[in-house]
Amino acid sequence: MTVAIAPGKIILLGEHGVVYGKPALSIAISLKASVSIEKSDQFLVNAHLINERRDTYIKKAIDMFWDGEPLSVTTFSHIPSASGLGSSAAITTATIAALLALKGIRSREEIAKKAFEVEYAVQGMASPNDTSTCTNGKGIIVWSEKKDGYIWKITKNNNTWFIYPFDVPDIKIIVGFTGIKSKTGMMVKKVKKFVEHSSFARELLDEMASLVMQGLDAIKKNDMVELGRIMNSDHKILRTLGASSEKIEKMIGEALKNGAYGAKLTGAGGGGSVIAIGDDESEERIYRAMKKVGKDAYIVTPDIEGVKVWD
Repeated sequence: MTVAIAPGKIILLGEHGVVYGKPALSIAISLKASVSIEKSDQFLVNAHLINERRDTYIKKAIDMFWDGEPLSVTTFSHIPSASGLGSSAAITTATIAALLALKGIRSREEIAKKAFEVEYAVQGMASPNDTSTCTNGKGIIVWSEKKDGYIWKITKNNNTWFIYPFDVPDIKIIVGFTGIKSKTGMMVKKVKKFVEHSSFARELLDEMASLVMQGLDAIKKNDMVELGRIMNSDHKILRTLGASSEKIEKMIGEALKNGAYGAKLTGAGGGGSVIAIGDDESEERIYRAMKKVGKDAYIVTPDIEGVKVWD
């Protein structure tokens, strides 16, 4: 049996901008998903015959990158589905890591690239942000600009993304799940329509890119108050772009009212999750407030290991 575990992720700053080559800053988190794979006489997922509709990402990964005998796949996840926290990316990354390990391949770059290919094939459009974060752990910036220090690059349909790692401080992040499934494709198309027809929207994306780099600087200085301010500014842009919702705004309001330095949506928006940071005294209050308003809440920490595989 081969077992792989991959973390979920949050986009701390820069969602939607990454679609247009702007930088996005993401952090792997302590909510995780696991996949175990063993040889079988038929293809199974969680003791059922593999089903393309139910097991979309796993089946696509097997179809694309496995040409051997049948396999039995078992999954387990602490990451709520369609929450904007990388549930599909974590399962995809862990599946690819396990499949490659069965072939004797343990390259993180190969895992990240192939996991992205699976997500792209399923979704019809994607950036490598989520799968690279789940693979590498810690923090990453995905950007179309080539600079020193990238760990791998990924090219698809004339688009190239460079993946830059960075260390994250030992911080706690409060995550509130709205209970509304995040419809990534729909939200990306909604924002795209605005961007294509408005120079103002394009200016907002430039401003968001600047906030990403300011946020990275705040993280390096371990200045959480400044990071919170930047998160608030980033969310204002996302709200103007049409990515927020009434439930998201309510959860953010509760987080700020209970002492958060900053709070914003994470991921595509519309539903999904809200993230907030605060001091030690306010964390529990923020957590309780967001859990009361939404479906659930979590206090998470950065994952520093990324995907792990055991034989």
